[in-house]
Amino acid sequence: MDKYNNGMEKFFYRVVKGDSIAALSSRFNLPQTVIIKDNNLSREITEGDVVFIRAAAGKTYRVQPFDTLERVAERFNVSAETLAKINGVDYLFYGLTLIIPESDL
Repeated sequence: MDKYNNGMEKFFYRVVKGDSIAALSSRFNLPQTVIIKDNNLSREITEGDVVFIRAAAGKTYRVQPFDTLERVAERFNVSAETLAKINGVDYLFYGLTLIIPESDL
């Protein structure tokens, strides 16, 4: 097991307009080389691509019934906007696993 796979959740992320390998590296606190290697990338990512991400830093949280972005953000002392941006969501649904950043962006 390497230092970027410390037993935390792994997930797939759908690339949105404006994303890049460098941006994902910063957002998820992973070296670009890990994202490139995990996804066998030979080119820059483009909108609509789906990439594998290891949740190496920060915490993860599984959404519970009646959770909202605002409630979860308040629980972990980050803004709802940051939580939404990091996770690429506009709303929450039961069972969704969120990455909780260590601080606001």
